[in-house]
Amino acid sequence: MVSDFRRIEGTRELPFDAPVVLIHGPNGTGKTSVLSALELALTGGIRSMERQSDRYRAHLPFVGQTYATVRADVAEHLQGGTPDFPLTVNGARLEGAPAFNDAAAKFYAERCYLDQTSLGRLLDLYQAREGNEQTALEKFVNELLGLEKLDALRSGLSDANDFRLLKKLAVGVDEADREAKAIATQLKEQSALRTEIRTEVANARATAFDAVTGLHHGITDGMTDWDLLEFIKSALNDDTTRAESAAAATLHQELIALGGRISALVERPTRQRVQETRTALAAAIADKEAWEATDGGRVRAWDAAAQAAGANLRSEPRIAVEHATSLALQDLNSASNVRSQAESASTHLEAVRAELDELQTRLADAHEHSSALVEGLTALRTVIDNSNRCPVCDRDFTETGNHSLLAHIDTRLAELTTHGQQLVDLRNQRDQLAAVVTRVEVEYTQLAARILPADQQQALEQRHATLVELTAQVGEIEAAKSNDAALTRRVRDLQQSLDNLETASSEERHISSELARYAALLQVKVPSAFDSFQTIWTELLEQAEAQVASLTDNANRYRNAANEAPRLTAALERESAVVQRLADLAEHKKQWDDRVAEAKRRQGVAKEIHEAATQARTTIVHRVFTESLNDVWKTVFTRLAPNEGFIPSFGIPSATKKTFDIKLETTHRNGETSGPPQMMLSAGNLNTAALSLFLALHLAVEPIVPCLVFDDPVQAMDEVHVAQFAGLIRLLAKQNDRQVIIAVHERELFDYLTLELSPAYEGDELITIELGERATEEDQGITRHIWTPDPAIAN
Repeated sequence: MVSDFRRIEGTRELPFDAPVVLIHGPNGTGKTSVLSALELALTGGIRSMERQSDRYRAHLPFVGQTYATVRADVAEHLQGGTPDFPLTVNGARLEGAPAFNDAAAKFYAERCYLDQTSLGRLLDLYQAREGNEQTALEKFVNELLGLEKLDALRSGLSDANDFRLLKKLAVGVDEADREAKAIATQLKEQSALRTEIRTEVANARATAFDAVTGLHHGITDGMTDWDLLEFIKSALNDDTTRAESAAAATLHQELIALGGRISALVERPTRQRVQETRTALAAAIADKEAWEATDGGRVRAWDAAAQAAGANLRSEPRIAVEHATSLALQDLNSASNVRSQAESASTHLEAVRAELDELQTRLADAHEHSSALVEGLTALRTVIDNSNRCPVCDRDFTETGNHSLLAHIDTRLAELTTHGQQLVDLRNQRDQLAAVVTRVEVEYTQLAARILPADQQQALEQRHATLVELTAQVGEIEAAKSNDAALTRRVRDLQQSLDNLETASSEERHISSELARYAALLQVKVPSAFDSFQTIWTELLEQAEAQVASLTDNANRYRNAANEAPRLTAALERESAVVQRLADLAEHKKQWDDRVAEAKRRQGVAKEIHEAATQARTTIVHRVFTESLNDVWKTVFTRLAPNEGFIPSFGIPSATKKTFDIKLETTHRNGETSGPPQMMLSAGNLNTAALSLFLALHLAVEPIVPCLVFDDPVQAMDEVHVAQFAGLIRLLAKQNDRQVIIAVHERELFDYLTLELSPAYEGDELITIELGERATEEDQGITRHIWTPDPAIAN
């Protein structure tokens, strides 16, 4: 069923249930539209249009219609969608399911339907490749060969040819190889480290032996490393040299300090000077006491008076009293200035207040007079008429002159208005003068608050007079203080000299006892009576230095032994650890090497399987191409073109490749291989080669859909080719049980095929469908031809 599809307007139901269906119609009457509708109904797509544009569905509805509908009824075992349910094309949308299942739809599109536009390009379409995808011809051949499992085996084992690829695919192999290499590197590093540590052990051993030999000669002979370490540990536990060395160093430092005291004692004065110093000190103390009795009291009285007058005696007396006098004089001048400013402000305030009172009186009088007169005249004006008679005295105003009474009153009111402006000016003057009075009052109040009271003024004058008097005495006071400082300094110096002289006497006794004590400690004999401290001290110092050097040398040997013992111990432990590490690494390396060896053994097995699969594949490819596919193609082509010298065939592809790269070629009847069909065949035979290839691929496998659909397949064929084609179709329909649908546009060819493909036995049938004008007749151009016995043969 086709409804409003491409060139088919309206709805038509076409029977396709005969072994052979022939469709005829002039160009443009809808033959291709019917076959395209059939492909869409069966598979859900139109492959020839899809190659041109992926938006082809938008052009499928008849012109002016919004959607098109198609439906095909198929055998139950081929059904994929909902039976009897149409498929609707609405613009780019496709609603409904195709009639065929997926496998049948794919087989029909690739092996059953040859559209008119694809026939001339069929060989190119079969060999076209998009990216890394297989060509249509390669897909057909792979399906025909059935090498999927074999190719999958070869593909899965292909990486086994390269151990680097195998490591990435086989679980654990890459890890084993990586670990084996890593452990080999670690073995090399640990070996180098062991050599380095052995050198370190030898150096530490030699240093430790040298240190022990210096302390105990010959005792280290025949000792092992661990014996040496135990001996050093025992020797260090019994070591007293450190304490002895420290005591000797302390004694040496004390002798050096005693030498300094001896040098200082030599430079001190004799006993005769002690008495002289005592006499001079007594005289200086007497002079000091005499000064205290005379000038001291006067200086203390002056200092008390100066401090009471405000002088700061931490500086020089003269500077202190002069500074205090200057400050007192400034205070007196400031108080006098404030008093003068206050008196001036008081006088000014009284004058301003008098002026303000006078102005206030004038302003009150003027205001009272002006207000009463303006109100009276205003009231009179309201009662005066043109008679010029005064309402107060009843006198005629014209007696006074030529003016009227009203004009006279208006003139007076104008004058009084001008007088009002003068009142405003008086008020402004009063306000300004009042502000001046306020400001002067504030200034006077502030100045009055700053005026010193009489007692403070008198105290300030008294202090200034006292400071002036003290300033006159400052010269004598400075001289007295200078004399006091000299006397004090002399007493202090003489007392210090006397203390030093008395200390020198006790220092001699102390130094003598210290020298005797140090001589006993150093075991040096000192004469009971000696003349020079310096000589004895020098001898004792030399002995102490020798003892310090000896003990220091022994302490250094013990320290070296103490330092080298841990170093030797650490080196021995590191050497033991490295040796154990090397043993462990060697064991682990053997384990990983065994795994790598096993992986390589299995790689060899995989290579053998891969090579066997490749050989089997090669055998199958050669057998199928030579015995099956090329034979079928040759048979079909030579049946259609019996006079063509060049026969198309498949070139044998390389069986080592994962996918086929199939090339088409031609073979001359003498067996010589020639170029591709596009170069060796005429246009008509090239179409014949394409048609025969299509039929060969269809016949090479068991058909899922046993039918063949052709859209004008005899283009550029002569009568011989057409006759051969008709015979081939008859053979396919009558003997190979293929349902055949053919659309042609030439009337003579249609009639010829109708005759050639007419029913030949009981149950055989042919349907012819004529489009164009015949479609409007009562039978809609559809004729069902049924087999009937031939009367001539029957008789």
